Amino acid sequence: MDHAARIEAVARESARLAAALAAGPQNARVPSCPEWSVHELAHHVGQFTGLWTHVLCEGTGRPKPPAPDAPAEGDLGEWYRGLASSLLEELRVTPEGTPVWTWKPDDQTPTFVARRCAHELAVHRVDAQLARGAHTPIEPELAGDGIDEVFVLVQAQGEPTGDGQTLHLHATDRDDEWLVALTPSGLEVERTHGKADLALRGAVSDLELVLYQRPPLGPVEHLGDDDVLAAWYAAFTF
Repeated sequence: MDHAARIEAVARESARLAAALAAGPQNARVPSCPEWSVHELAHHVGQFTGLWTHVLCEGTGRPKPPAPDAPAEGDLGEWYRGLASSLLEELRVTPEGTPVWTWKPDDQTPTFVARRCAHELAVHRVDAQLARGAHTPIEPELAGDGIDEVFVLVQAQGEPTGDGQTLHLHATDRDDEWLVALTPSGLEVERTHGKADLALRGAVSDLELVLYQRPPLGPVEHLGDDDVLAAWYAAFTF
C-alpha cells in the first residue's frame, strides 16, 4: 500500500469505528479486550488519535486541535468522528517528506504515522464491533499490509521472540505468504513459501486477526504444532 491508500484506509476504518462506538451502551464489555468497556476502548482510541494528530501538527507547525476525553454520556460516535476528522486533515496536508516524531528512529515520517493509524484503528474497529455482537473483515490489501506491519512492530522491540519455532502464513484469497522464525535474537521474516512447525491457511483478514489474538470470521486451517502460536502471543500481545 502507498501513503495515499493508507490515509484512505484511516478514513474508512475510523468511520466504521465511530459507527460501532455509537451503536450501543458505553458500559458494554469488549470481548477481545475483556478488561475494557466500550467507553474505555473509546478513551484509548481517542488518546491514540489525538496523539498522532498532535505529532503531525508539531512537524508542520500547524495549530493543534483539541483532543477531548471520551464523554461519560452522549454519542461516542459523534465525539470520535471529530477526533478522526482532525487526524485525517493533518495526514492529508502534511507532506510526505516532513520530519515528524515517531517511536521508530529509522522512520520519522508521516508515512509511518499513516500506516500505524490505519492498522491500529482497523483492529480496534473490530474490537468495537465485537462488543456489538458481530464484526466484519479487514479489507484484504489492508490486512496484508497489517501483517507486514505487525512484524515490524515486533522486530522494532529488538528482543528474543522464541527458541527457533517457525510459522508459515498462507493467505488463500491473495498471493501472500510469510515464513516467520521466532529466535533468541529476534524475529526473522521472509515473504516466501516454506515448511514450518505450524502453518496457518485462511483469508488474509483472518490471518491478521489470529496474529492479533482476535477471532477470525472464517476458517483458519492449523497444520502442525499450535504451541508455536502460544510462543507468538508471548512475543506479541496487542
